[in-house]
Amino acid sequence: MSTFGDIATGYDRLAGAANYGLVYTCNCGWLDLGHLNPTNNDPLIGAANLWTQIQSEGPDARTHWGYFYPPNFRQYDYPDTVLRDMRRDGTARFADGSTGYRVTYRQQMGPGLGTTGAFLVRRGLSEIEQKSVALSIFLIVSFRFETFQRGLEWGGIANTLSELIRGKAYDSGFSQEDLVSNLIGFYVGVGEISKRDAISACHPVSEDTAVAIWNREGPVGQNKNTTAIPQLPADTSADTSNMCVDECTGQTRSLPSVFRSIRPQDPGRNYIPLRE
Repeated sequence: MSTFGDIATGYDRLAGAANYGLVYTCNCGWLDLGHLNPTNNDPLIGAANLWTQIQSEGPDARTHWGYFYPPNFRQYDYPDTVLRDMRRDGTARFADGSTGYRVTYRQQMGPGLGTTGAFLVRRGLSEIEQKSVALSIFLIVSFRFETFQRGLEWGGIANTLSELIRGKAYDSGFSQEDLVSNLIGFYVGVGEISKRDAISACHPVSEDTAVAIWNREGPVGQNKNTTAIPQLPADTSADTSNMCVDECTGQTRSLPSVFRSIRPQDPGRNYIPLRE
């Protein structure tokens, strides 16, 4: 979740590294530049690292903690022969008997606070199919993570930690900008578009206009968004030099098509969640 002070930070950093801060854009709504950053030093975090895992196609995935793989395998109609093979050698398989490699992806808000997903991914997919699987995994874990944060809010745990550390209330789960920023960062991470071009396609407004929108619409953490579709206010005007200016005039005011070009897919054929 971003705060009002992150607006100034975002605009200060927009022309540079742009790895943290908050900006408002005509076509993508609020963007958290930290969520949009696809890189991370932890190999299990960040869209770029997820994409590297999928391209690398590591060793065969194994069943985990003695449970047969996957936890809901019956819905995929596994033949008895495939189930027998999984029990015999401990190798996770698809319903047609094919083995695959393990992908582990994580999102976190601090040391030890986050969610992790493990998945069996089919080998030999085309790049288009790989990106589709990567986006599916990315969205699954992103939604789990926002749900996890929302649960901390409901339990009062996050507020207590936040007040102790920063003296601020915590309202981060499904904050208005989170999933949209994540999605755009994914497209950057898999090489579909550069970060600079991604931000440009979203069309940032000035800091003055961003502040005006915040003051009218309220904090992003209180305007929940459980989708990767941006919430775009009808009024994006601002009073500048005694004039009412709308910097979004002529813009599509909808998520650019480049960020809708990869289609996620349901689990079953090309990837399946592994039991943690």
